[in-house]
Amino acid sequence: MEQQKNLHASIPAALLTEAEQAASAVHVSVDEWVRDAMQRRLREERRQRIYAYGEQQAKKLGIKEEDVERIIHEFRQENQQSNERGR
Repeated sequence: MEQQKNLHASIPAALLTEAEQAASAVHVSVDEWVRDAMQRRLREERRQRIYAYGEQQAKKLGIKEEDVERIIHEFRQENQQSNERGR
């Protein structure tokens, strides 16, 4: 099991009350609820960074949103043909 560390955080009373109610509604402890919220936030931030990177790369390469499906289709066809030749 991963090592656990305690966290002391000051949050507004109303926010804590809301978190307690939300945790209770789904039958988990506040600790579990907060851990889940933190994990979700971190995943979302990672997703946003990846998306921003993709946008930057597309801009550098001159790829527009309407080009994406065609490019994916072409890539998959090339990959499939390459795999068939390697058999």
